[in-house]
Amino acid sequence: MRLKRAWLVLAALLSLGLVLAACGEEGPASPTPGATPGGPRQVKTDFGVTDTEIKIGHTNVLSGSLAAVYQPVTPALQAYFEYVNREKGGVCGRRITFIFEDSQYSPTVAREKVTKLIEQDRVLALVGDLGTPAVTGEVDYVNEQRVPLLYVSTGASKWGDYQRWPWTIGFIPDYVSEGRILGRFANERFPNAKVGILYQNDDFGLDGRNGFKQEFRGQIVAEQSYEATATDISSQMANLRAAGADLVYLYATPAFSARAFQYMQQNNWRPQVMMSYVNPPVLTAQLAGGGNAQAGLQLVRGTISTNYILDYIADADKPEMKEHVRIMQTYGGPPVQSLSVYGQALAELVVETLKRACDAGDLTRQGVLRAAESIRGFRMSVLLPGITVNLGPRDHFAIQALMPTEIQADGTPRPLRDQPISIE
Repeated sequence: MRLKRAWLVLAALLSLGLVLAACGEEGPASPTPGATPGGPRQVKTDFGVTDTEIKIGHTNVLSGSLAAVYQPVTPALQAYFEYVNREKGGVCGRRITFIFEDSQYSPTVAREKVTKLIEQDRVLALVGDLGTPAVTGEVDYVNEQRVPLLYVSTGASKWGDYQRWPWTIGFIPDYVSEGRILGRFANERFPNAKVGILYQNDDFGLDGRNGFKQEFRGQIVAEQSYEATATDISSQMANLRAAGADLVYLYATPAFSARAFQYMQQNNWRPQVMMSYVNPPVLTAQLAGGGNAQAGLQLVRGTISTNYILDYIADADKPEMKEHVRIMQTYGGPPVQSLSVYGQALAELVVETLKRACDAGDLTRQGVLRAAESIRGFRMSVLLPGITVNLGPRDHFAIQALMPTEIQADGTPRPLRDQPISIE
């Protein structure tokens, strides 16, 4: 009987401890209640972390015409986090709660959405926010609030300004670096080319144009720009053709790249083309073909681009890609495509960051930023061989290496070098 009473008293005390823990509110950094074997680890926290969950936020364009291009990133992130929750026990003994909002690709709307995520949802960090205009609208506020804005899905070179925006870290190779890499490759393969440049007249396009011009030592015969709101680029393409360009450097988004390919077909003009990695081959081909990907691939094949992640078609037999397919299909991800692979790569880096913060005993916002800046030589499972993440307090771009590729008739990218080109 005494033993039974002792167990009842112990159970009551444990229940009281759990109730008191559940009543705790977020506030200044403090340790979470002591962990028990199999339970959450004891770490310092401030916002978005309890004994049971880690809340992270995200914005993407989920409505409007651009949603058809970029929306798959969000469900891919969500699927990978759910995989970690279900099969890996979460991170630090806690479930990842992923809260996402529609930025509509608008600076104003993005600012409203991150305000809600920070002030109402009180997330630990923002991850993978997509689009240069949207992130531009939110970045000042997020940094003023001292919230980690991790692995933004935009390669504008300005995100590397760690002094201006110390809480912001880029994920994809910045557009200046990609331009430089393509410029170097053009020197190797097309030193005598007459280059015509078409670029979008914003941070994205100017970065890609400027990076290429920094490295390319050959002849540039013409440059043409277009506005992101344009509906036609025929006159720009005609000017490049009239200048005698035999290599067209497209630093454009998929819809405009597709229009460029359509112009070339309609005018029986077949220059060599180089374009940014922001144009997934099959998607760009589908747009160029008016919805018919096979027809579009006849226009896009032979184009030089760059890549840093495994290709869902060419690498379909690799164990890493088979696992990607399983995760997406099991946990509600989008149809497997380039952007689903991208989403998993980003999610793997987020999970690694949270693990490092947990191991350091500091799941505060400051602790998460420090954890991100500590990552060196880390390779996500779906990155190409030879490409790793290297970050530091003064290095705020995660990936700065790319493999030049040639798009094949089936849409797969064929590597054109033994090793990626790195600009660190």
